[in-house]
Amino acid sequence: MPDADVDEPLVTPSAGHAELVRFLERSATAWAAVTDDIDRDTLVIFGLLEATARIWQSVHSETLARFDLNLAEWTTLGMLRISPPAFRRSPTELRRLVGHTSAGMTRILAKLGDAGLVRRATEPADGRRHDVILTRRGRTLAEESFGALHATERELLRPVDAPARAGLIHTLDELRGALRSDPQDR
Repeated sequence: MPDADVDEPLVTPSAGHAELVRFLERSATAWAAVTDDIDRDTLVIFGLLEATARIWQSVHSETLARFDLNLAEWTTLGMLRISPPAFRRSPTELRRLVGHTSAGMTRILAKLGDAGLVRRATEPADGRRHDVILTRRGRTLAEESFGALHATERELLRPVDAPARAGLIHTLDELRGALRSDPQDR
């Protein structure tokens, strides 16, 4: 296989769609010369997903940095904010919803508690359970940060029409299901 052209410009996740797809297709062709078991579409699809995930992470990081939050902290506040009537959940429920380890959730709750955004309280019906409760300050920050992030995401999707959005939702859900399914179920 010939060596890659060293003068070829680096393609970043924020590259134009056509440029990124061409790069991924060239990569598939290059890998096909190395191994004969290459599915071009698979390489392009997962390459686009990776680029999209990087952009999505960057958008979230930039938007949430204005509120001194990262995505896990923001998600935790959000889960509490949409848990009426008392804006409370157990640490275990939050850990499962946010998708972090016990140690990770402990760190998140410590930072949010130190900032006065959450507090701990005993569950009235079960004195052994200590729930995490969103404070008034936490509710305000959850609402403001959600509004800012939602506005940013809505603007990013503005050029995508309703039928394309419906198709995207369907396709992403199918892919998510395929990624999460047990290999024996495939």
